[in-house]
Amino acid sequence: MKKTKLLLIDDEKPLLQNLKQILEFEDFEVVTAGNGIEGLTQYEKESPDLVICDIMMPEMDGYGFIRNLRTKGYTSTPFIFLTAKSDYDDLREGMNFGADDYLVKPVKSSQLLEAINTRLQRKREINKKLEIQLSQIENGFRLITDKEFFATVYDIIGYLHLLKSKHHLLDEESLQEYFGYMEKSSNRLLSLLRKVKNWHEQEKNLVLDSDDKSNSTSVKEVLERIANGTAKNYNREKDLVSNIDADINLHVNAGFIETLFNELLDNAFKFSQKGNPVSIGTSIKDSTYSIVIADCGKSNNYDSLINFKPLNKNAKIPQNDPGLGLGLAIVDLLVKSINGELKFEKNSPYGIIVTVNIPVPFDDEPPMKNNAA
Repeated sequence: MKKTKLLLIDDEKPLLQNLKQILEFEDFEVVTAGNGIEGLTQYEKESPDLVICDIMMPEMDGYGFIRNLRTKGYTSTPFIFLTAKSDYDDLREGMNFGADDYLVKPVKSSQLLEAINTRLQRKREINKKLEIQLSQIENGFRLITDKEFFATVYDIIGYLHLLKSKHHLLDEESLQEYFGYMEKSSNRLLSLLRKVKNWHEQEKNLVLDSDDKSNSTSVKEVLERIANGTAKNYNREKDLVSNIDADINLHVNAGFIETLFNELLDNAFKFSQKGNPVSIGTSIKDSTYSIVIADCGKSNNYDSLINFKPLNKNAKIPQNDPGLGLGLAIVDLLVKSINGELKFEKNSPYGIIVTVNIPVPFDDEPPMKNNAA
């Protein structure tokens, strides 16, 4: 069985070796470093399950280490500060940087082991909940996929049966009309297949407990590119009202963000008429990054959107676009995977307002004051 790997960082070599021996005796694999700079190298090389770090160290202290760690996107690894400093402000500063626990030297081995096991157990519980949530989402995804596929295929089969039994009674104009219906249904089926393909391509980005955060994407850059491209595709560049000012970097690949907002912006243009504005804006407030997309069109899909329940087997699917439900289900899944929120509201007097709220990542928050000496 693979041992749990700990990264222990402290500039006091006797203490470092003593703690290493204690933890190895408890059947942990222990990797050590003498300061924050060495710690970063060891972290990226070893991918530990938990970090124990002193605060006051040369070259890079504990605060500098955890700030660098979080800035690089390593946010899911439990972190315990081990320090001689016991001032409340120091404790609060460590917690603000993302530490999970704070132990004051000299620390008893029993106290340290209890803290380690508590944090590891907490991490396992969180991962278990995420696994259950993802399983539920995947099951719901299959339900709505089946429903939409069958609805579209039945349309095509219905037209084929009608043509087969009534073709001799139909004039050329009627025949062409039914051929047009079949072509439209076939295109809808193709759209569904593409959406499912997008889902499978994005599924690999939804790894639950991964610290592989080498990708960093500017949301603003992706939004600007997609908004301009979508407006051009609909020949509605003049209808686009863009106020994409605020920006954050998400530790996902660009394709993840593109899939999410391609669907929302495409819907905004698809379900509104040329000459009516489609606006997109961004803002940051209270550690939340908000993207708001609004259209002013008239559509029969408004009630379906306002009452949209993602991945619900009883969800009402818009009759003129069964792919809409699947597309929004994928969007909802992607938003949930980054701990975000998806909301639909009615615009006044017509249209839909879609809001995506995303927690601001640690490295995009205002810098904290460092009191470490």
